[in-house]
Amino acid sequence: QLFKPEWVLPTAPVSGPKSGQAPAREALPAAPRDLSAVRYEWDGRRWSLEDFHARGSVKALLVLQDGKVVYEHHRWPNGPTTLHQSWSMMKQVLSALVGLAIQQGRIASVDDPMDRYAPALAANGFKGVTFKQALMMSAGVRYVEEVDRVAMFMQVIANRFTGGLAGHTLDQKVTEPALTRAFEPGSKYEYASIVSQAIAMALEGAQGQPLHQILSRDIWTPLGMPDDARILTDAQGRDFALCCLYATARSYAVFGQWFLQDGAWRGQQLLNAQWVQDATRASEGKSWRSTQVPRKVKTQELMGFGYHWWPLEGGRGDFIALGIQGQMIHVSPQQGVVVVRLSNDYVDGYHGEEGVAMARAVADFLKPLR
Repeated sequence: QLFKPEWVLPTAPVSGPKSGQAPAREALPAAPRDLSAVRYEWDGRRWSLEDFHARGSVKALLVLQDGKVVYEHHRWPNGPTTLHQSWSMMKQVLSALVGLAIQQGRIASVDDPMDRYAPALAANGFKGVTFKQALMMSAGVRYVEEVDRVAMFMQVIANRFTGGLAGHTLDQKVTEPALTRAFEPGSKYEYASIVSQAIAMALEGAQGQPLHQILSRDIWTPLGMPDDARILTDAQGRDFALCCLYATARSYAVFGQWFLQDGAWRGQQLLNAQWVQDATRASEGKSWRSTQVPRKVKTQELMGFGYHWWPLEGGRGDFIALGIQGQMIHVSPQQGVVVVRLSNDYVDGYHGEEGVAMARAVADFLKPLR
């Protein structure tokens, strides 16, 4: 279960503000609150935050309220400057980059076919698939997530260690003929990580830059991220987009706070508020309800799916970024609360729904919903 791709594949830098620009650690003041009284209901019992640390193999838990750090926990040997693997939370970052590219006019519309910007995508089942269909995980390509994602990692690693004699590059995986059409794009939800890689290929085609440079320019620098980050690449230097951003808990918290503020940051509307709404909230024609989103080890109808984000059911308007092994950014705009959870959690389901119960309890403790 212990798989650390950064041990065997290179990474590229994601850099933030240069000297003279204030990093976000100055914009995230500490305002500690005692959360020892927080209790959440799960599995017929009431649990504390300490219980969740143990149950969810928590490496870091950071809570913002109104942009201030009210709680911060790091499990040794991790600390405030530790770079944590995002796993699939990178998909939510990718969604923001697509929104920014549309806003900048580099991509004409969310309804544009991706192969307009990356013609190589027209060679298989991605032909004609729009950004919107891909962001909603309804691209229609034939892909078995749990099998094909693992195989992709193995092949990218083999490609590196054989100097290209074996395996595949990321680009070869995205454009391989085996990705035929399994269903009509837009007709249903089917989670497939290769779709995020196709989105990145089209985004890079539209921008004429690699993903890590786009991320540095469009998010890390304007948000004044507190710490630089890294992103995994293949042997050719092509960035992963389905996963594998390595960033600090505070950087993930800033990203969550930016979305809590509907794309505004320090008085500037960096990302269109409508895009944030479309990406993160249950919105007819722009997201799937949780009943349409099949998930393994699902115990309740909680997580829908928008533009690569997970809107939550329950009428609270909250939403999450999610990655395997217990990575989560929970955002509750009504309460002004962001909860970042970073874990090494190998239990089936990664205590994902329990994590939502925990984060909602924290938010309710800090600011009860009216």
